[in-house]
Amino acid sequence: MPIKKRDARPVSPSTGTTDEDVIAKKAEEFGRGGYAPEVQEAPLDPNAAVGPQGILFRYNDYQKQLLKEEAEADRRSQQKLLESIIWPELERRRASRSQ
Repeated sequence: MPIKKRDARPVSPSTGTTDEDVIAKKAEEFGRGGYAPEVQEAPLDPNAAVGPQGILFRYNDYQKQLLKEEAEADRRSQQKLLESIIWPELERRRASRSQ
């Protein structure tokens, strides 16, 4: 069975540009740094809803047992205990840096 050759893509007459023109334009934009997307920073909201993201937190067996015992003593989950310690401390550090 013979192999069918693909027809070359016709250039749209309305635009009047060829593939070389498009490639040259992209290369010129790349050289000017126009390839980088513009990033608009969203304002940070400390009361925003918490998403499903996760962060790995490394600890040894002793620290694991300590966290478990403290969470049971406070009658909270380990996650809630860590959050109640970490976030206030990070906010305190951020406030002290900005002064």
